[in-house]
Amino acid sequence: MIRLLTETERVVAIQLLATAPQLNLYIWGNLETLGFDQDFCEFWGDVVETSDGQCRLRAILNRYMTGWSVYGEAAADWVGLGQIVDTHGAGATRLQDNPGGIASFLPYLRQYQGKQVKVEELMALEAGAFRPVAPPIDLIVRRGSMADLAALTEFYADAGDLTRSAAGVARPLQDTHLWLIEQQGAILATALTNAEIQQMAMIGGVYTLPAARGRGLSQVVCSALCAELLAEGKQPCLYWINPAAGAVYQKLGFRSIGQWRSIWLKRNET
Repeated sequence: MIRLLTETERVVAIQLLATAPQLNLYIWGNLETLGFDQDFCEFWGDVVETSDGQCRLRAILNRYMTGWSVYGEAAADWVGLGQIVDTHGAGATRLQDNPGGIASFLPYLRQYQGKQVKVEELMALEAGAFRPVAPPIDLIVRRGSMADLAALTEFYADAGDLTRSAAGVARPLQDTHLWLIEQQGAILATALTNAEIQQMAMIGGVYTLPAARGRGLSQVVCSALCAELLAEGKQPCLYWINPAAGAVYQKLGFRSIGQWRSIWLKRNET
């Protein structure tokens, strides 16, 4: 039976997510950070009863504003989960399409189709494989704070696919991690985490100003971020599509663990 989950299902939700933690970092991170009582973040589950009278989840579906993520077993009620997305009043603009038990959740959506599909390399960094990079002496590499919000909002305002609103910049400053490189007070490069749980974190927002590229700054700022995450006992994960970015991450010690699939959605015409 598919139903909206509450705090009583937290344990069984984590049990399911823990079967593929890297794929489920966004769902798990939202669960740990936001919980079940936010109007902009919901968790739906395909709940079944076991032979001993307990319940378990066959699948979990998470909405964060108009973005959706899903994960589950092959036998889950994928049609029913698709109906949740199709009929939800918030709508759907993006799908993190890494459902585990099936190849893609998109065919189970009747009201939406994919307008852009991106398949990227998923990588993780083990502590023993980490090869840190020392920053040049003329640069300041540090963790960002809310005092940097205005400067970072301007920095990300024209960052192409990585463009972020002020709220999108504030969240990692408040809830996760954001590291930056500056020179004479000007921000040149950044890296942040989009989602974190106790054991791992998903890196994103890696951006260098066009005028500052070719100096290895993305490797330096990612190195600083990874060093802090590893010191906190969190495994860094990330995904990429640009071969130049992949080369940077490999130099730091990241290894491939699979693929990451994202879909931008549009509603079908009626």
